[in-house]
Parts: sequence; C-alpha cells; structure tokens
Amino acid sequence: MSVLVPLGGDLPEESRALAEALRRLFDGLGVSVRRYAARRHRDPGSLSRFLNGTRIPPWEFVHDLIRDVAEEQGRAPTPEAIELMRRLHRTALAYSGSALNRVQALEDELADADRQSLRSAALVRALEGALADAQQRATDLELQIRQLHGHQDRTAAEKDKALQLYEDQVTALLRERQDLMEQVEALGEELKDAHARRVRAERRCEELERQLVAAEEQASQEDTAAEGPRVDPAADGSHGVPPAADGPREGAPVAEVAREATPDEAAPDEATRGEGTWARHGLDPRFGFETFVVGETNRFAHGAARAVAEAPATLYNPLFVYGTSAIGKTHLLCAIGHHARRTRPGTRVRYVTAETLAHEYLGAGRGRGLDAFRRRYLDLDLLLVDDIQLLTGQGGAHEEFRRLFDELHGARKQIVVSSDRPPKQLTHLGDRLRGRLESGLITHVQPPERAVRVTLLRRKAEQEGIDVPPETLDHIASHVQRNVRELEGALVRVRAFASLNRQPMDVQLAAIVLRDLVPDRGPSREEDAARRIIEMTGEYFGVTAEALCGKERGRALVTGRQMAMYLCRELTDLSPSRIGQLFGGRDHESVDYADRKLRALMAERRSIYNQMTELTARIKAVDGPPSGRWV
Repeated sequence: MSVLVPLGGDLPEESRALAEALRRLFDGLGVSVRRYAARRHRDPGSLSRFLNGTRIPPWEFVHDLIRDVAEEQGRAPTPEAIELMRRLHRTALAYSGSALNRVQALEDELADADRQSLRSAALVRALEGALADAQQRATDLELQIRQLHGHQDRTAAEKDKALQLYEDQVTALLRERQDLMEQVEALGEELKDAHARRVRAERRCEELERQLVAAEEQASQEDTAAEGPRVDPAADGSHGVPPAADGPREGAPVAEVAREATPDEAAPDEATRGEGTWARHGLDPRFGFETFVVGETNRFAHGAARAVAEAPATLYNPLFVYGTSAIGKTHLLCAIGHHARRTRPGTRVRYVTAETLAHEYLGAGRGRGLDAFRRRYLDLDLLLVDDIQLLTGQGGAHEEFRRLFDELHGARKQIVVSSDRPPKQLTHLGDRLRGRLESGLITHVQPPERAVRVTLLRRKAEQEGIDVPPETLDHIASHVQRNVRELEGALVRVRAFASLNRQPMDVQLAAIVLRDLVPDRGPSREEDAARRIIEMTGEYFGVTAEALCGKERGRALVTGRQMAMYLCRELTDLSPSRIGQLFGGRDHESVDYADRKLRALMAERRSIYNQMTELTARIKAVDGPPSGRWV
C-alpha cells in the first residue's frame, strides 16, 4: 500500500469522492496494490492512480473490484451498492474535464442505451408472444361462435318465440317511456312555476333587506343624534376634548413636547376655570406658538397664523392650512385661538372638527335646536374648523356650513380652516363652498426637515426625563421623516427596547430597533390599499367599484359594500371617517355599522364566513401589504 498517498485538496470533489469509495472497497481485499495488479493483470502504476484520484478508472475496473470484494467477503454485491458506485463514476467522468473521460462517459451511456435496447427487445418479444396467444384465443372464439351459430340454426323455433317475447317487452317499455315523458313535461311546468315564485321571493327579500338596511341606518343616526354631539378624532390626531391626564394623546402633531400650558401662557379665564373652559372653546392648552417648532417647511404657515392671531379678520380671511397627517395643523389652529384670547380678553373663540360640527348640526334638528346651533357659531369672533375634508353632505351640512361661513365673513369675523389636501381637491364640498375656501390665503405645511425633527425628539426626551445621546436622536430623525406621530413613536420604541434589554440608547440599538420599521406608512399607501380592497371586492361580487361606493341598495351591493368596509377596517390603518369618505362620502357611523353587521353575520352564517375568508385570501395574495398588518 506504499504507492497510495493522501488525497490532495486540489483534487476535484467528484474525483475525491470516487477515490475514497474505491479505497474503502480495496481495503476489504486485504492485499497490496502490486499483488492485486498482478492478479488482475493490470499495471500497478495505473491502479495507484485510480486509488489516488489522479485518474478515473474505467467502469470494468470498478465492477471487477466490487465483485472481488464481494467474493472475498462471501456475499453478493447489492444492486444499491453497484448503482451508487456507478453514479459516483459517472459524476467523476462528467466533471473531470478530460476528453478521454468524456468519451468514456459517452461509452457508458451508450452501453446503458444498449442494455435498455436489449430490455426493450425482450419486452417486444414478450408482447409478440402475448399477441400470438391472443390470436390463438381469437381462433378458439371464432370456432365457438361457429358452434353457436350451428346451435342457433337447430333452435330457430325457440328463437322466434324468444324474439316475440322480447318484442312484447319492448312494446311495454315504450308505453312506460311515453308515460314517463308526460310526467316529465308536467314536472317541467311545475318547475317553471316554482322558479317564477322563487324569483318573486328573491325580489321581495331584496326589497325587505333594503328597507331593513335603511331602517337600521336611520335608527343608528337617530341614536347618534339622541346621544348628543360627539367629538371624533381628526385625521392628524387633533381632538375636541381634553386628553387623558396620564400622557400625551395618540398622534399629537407638531406640538412635539405636548406639555401643559402654564397659567402665564394660558388665557386668564383658562387658568382659573380649567377643563370647563376647554370643553367650551375646544382649544388644547398644550398647543401654543411658544411650543411650535418653526422650520423651513412650516415657516410661511407659522407666519400667516401669527398674523391672523394678532390681527383677526384684517389680513387673511379665511386662512386655509393644509398638509398630511400629524405635521402641526391642529397645533397652529389652537395656537391662533390661545394667542387671540390672551392678547384680547373676551374674544369668543371656538375650535371644532368638521365632523363634530356636522354631528352638532344633525343633532340640532329643526326649530329651536337649529336656532341655538346657529347662535352658538354666529356669536363667535374666531372660528377654527379642523379637517374640513371630513365634512359630509348628509342632512345639508355643506350648505349649513356655507351659510355660517357667509354670515361670519360678512360680519368680519375670522375663519381658519385646515385640511389634508388643497381646496381644489375637495370636490365633495361643492363648487360654492370650495370657492369661498379658495378666496383667502392658502398655506401648505410640509413634513418637518431633519433639524426640526431632531429638536422635536430632544424636547420629547426632556419631557419624558430620559437621557438620549445626540447621535441617537440624529439617527432616529434621519430614518423617520414623514410626520411627528411616527417620529415620537420611534423614540418610544427605542426607549422601550433599551429598557427591556437594559441597554444604553446608542446608535447601534436604534439601528436594530428601527431596522424593521416600514419607511412609508402614510395615508396615501393606506388609501391605495383600501381602493384595491374595493376593486377586488367588486370583482368578487361581479359589480364595479363605483357601484360599491354609490347609493344603490341591491342585496349583492349592500353585502359587498359592507364586506369591503369591514376589510378596510381590518387590513388598513385608516380611520372609520376616512374609510367612509372613500365609500362615496359616508360617515364613520356607516363604517362602524358595517363592521358590527359583518362580525355578527360571520358568527351566524357559515356562507358569509367562507366568503370573507376567500376574499381576504385573494386580497392578501396581491402585491403584498402596504404596512405590517397584512400578515
């Protein structure tokens, strides 16, 4: 065995694997290379190269070696072992790169093809034998048929009798078939009548369901009106009621510190009367000009708001402020109101969201209630209306706000309006109201730049009493750019992770925590997802997206519309008010009703549950989620 050397690392993996397998086989012989070469009349050098992997042996050598080892051990080689060695040999030949080895591999394949041809020839011979047997059996059958014909000739009389019997039976069967056809015709007439009755019943059911839906929506609206006006959160996080005392409210805009105003900052009556005053004028005491961080993206809007607060109804009336969610529109509106009340005691100010104003109008009804509603707004000196895009036309709310606008503007009272889009895009408000909103100064508040975001984070950290290195704040500000809500949420997330894992709030930790944050979760992507849900739901029910968002109340349309609203609530982060806007300007009560209705139906009807499951799977299979909720 001295001629064998260790397998080198420069050998190809295929040659090394074959050489190792040959060596293990050769060890089973227990003889030297020279003795085995002499026994097989082979060159010892070639045998050594086979075992060292420097040369690939022919298959005959491998097959002889397997057979010799099997004889030495006293047992026949298994087909699996032979097939394994053959695969190793073929692989080594295929990857050797030698033309001779490739020729050998082709020869092996040719040999396999010959063997397959032999097996095929044997199969053909077997089939030919089977065919000969079949022909013999056919000959026997023909003989039997001739014998039967002879037997039939001998029994002709019996056959005639049998045929007559068969004819009688066929005649009876024909009469029975005729009777059955008549019965089928009668059943067909009954089926037509039943189908007509079913169609009439379905139409009646659709009519009853439309009446039921209308009655339920009317009852829901009456319940809302009976409960009194409710303040719904605005799209950018503004509220018309005080936030909870245990922390800042969710989605606070550019009031980055969200601290309580001191008595020196608040109006004199606010410092003494507290929450009762806030509930009356609706101004959040945390939002003032002194807590507003000014940058290049909001400098013009801040200057216009300052000018309006110092000289109401003299420069810019109305003032229209627009921008995306959570970038400071509500802060500016409240700051205008606080400054006006502080510098001009006795100024009558009211901050209200457009949705709250519409609810108050619907709750006022007619007569004295409507008169009180109008007096409450016409007696104001400064009206601040937030999120005008949520003002629906239900019950004439558009026209009522236009009348209030005309009377206040004619009396030289200041009006400030905010929205998430410019007036030209508020098509649902109507041309007359949009024209009045465009008649004043229009300012655009854009997402804060990096320096402002760093300042917001630093003030938020100071308010929370946490020590955050400046480089960590800079890292967070550079990765979260859309609005203040996401910015403060990122800081909270980093702080929570550091506290739970007892790690310092350094840049490395912030990078790990913010690594899986979705870079863009703005309303545009969420609205795109909602529109895709509406389109796919319409395709599922065989109706158009415009029909789902329209006013028709067919049974299929009502069911599809409610399913689409439910899926928008479940699969997106849009508020019920925004979802209602996407469905043809409906209010959030309709969306909440659809959500409750679908949950109840899925619990009661298996078919509704199956439809919702299939539709959800189809929607999730398209493109992928706009945010982390589609998982």
